[in-house]
Amino acid sequence: MNEAIAFRTHGVSKRFGDFCALKDVSVTVPLGRIYGFIGKNGAGKTTFMRIVCGLMKPSGGTFETGKRIGFLPQNVRFRERMSGEDALRLFAKLRHGGLEESLRFAAELELDLKKPTDCMSPGQQRKLQLVIATVGFPDVLVLDEPTAGLDPSGVQQVRAIIRQLHQRGGTVFLSSHVLMELENLCDTVAVIDRGELLYQGACGAAYEVETDGASEQVVAHLNDLLGGALTVSGDTLLADVDRRQVPAVLQALYENGVQVFGVKKQGIESLYNSLVREGA
Repeated sequence: MNEAIAFRTHGVSKRFGDFCALKDVSVTVPLGRIYGFIGKNGAGKTTFMRIVCGLMKPSGGTFETGKRIGFLPQNVRFRERMSGEDALRLFAKLRHGGLEESLRFAAELELDLKKPTDCMSPGQQRKLQLVIATVGFPDVLVLDEPTAGLDPSGVQQVRAIIRQLHQRGGTVFLSSHVLMELENLCDTVAVIDRGELLYQGACGAAYEVETDGASEQVVAHLNDLLGGALTVSGDTLLADVDRRQVPAVLQALYENGVQVFGVKKQGIESLYNSLVREGA
């Protein structure tokens, strides 16, 4: 059975004069997932998100969705002395959303909507911005660096809100510089660098096998046996295999005189670093 899709892009590109910010980016986001979007500053994340939300036209390619999308940009400013409730009412009116549902959601998050927004802490402001992004409870939430500038307590609060929104049945597409944060939240990620999509899939699908070193001849021989599943990174072998195949990999290494000291599932940080090094 085909998985339902929240949104999909085909070959999306974006140029600003001679500068190409996005190059042929094709991303498929399944419905009901928390999907991470990873890349350094200037990689093209915000440009892509603005295209997905209809705030910017691509120079090429197409975008498909039949879902309602809510967007939280990285930087949001409110009018001075505007109360949280006034801000929420304004956006509810602009988006023709249900104000009462948003007020209940704000109450669940213990937001003091009577307080002026410029007197709120950064964490409280981010909570309010998340409530505004969910006015009308869109099917898909696009969050650009939702925890940027927050202290550890604020980060934990926003992370809990994202999980809560996901549990309500929403799809969340978010970017973050904090790779461990994405590892704790996401089940699927895409990696972008200099406008090019480098990876799209599970959060570290490979296994890292720490060894005492394996020669090129041994790795080539093992890849003949294992269908090219192994790559070398120093004394670490990356085994791009299903969990059920890990014992066979370890047995093959043992039979070829390679000592193994440990095995672990590859994390997002290791995945990202290997992809960016390869693309350098």
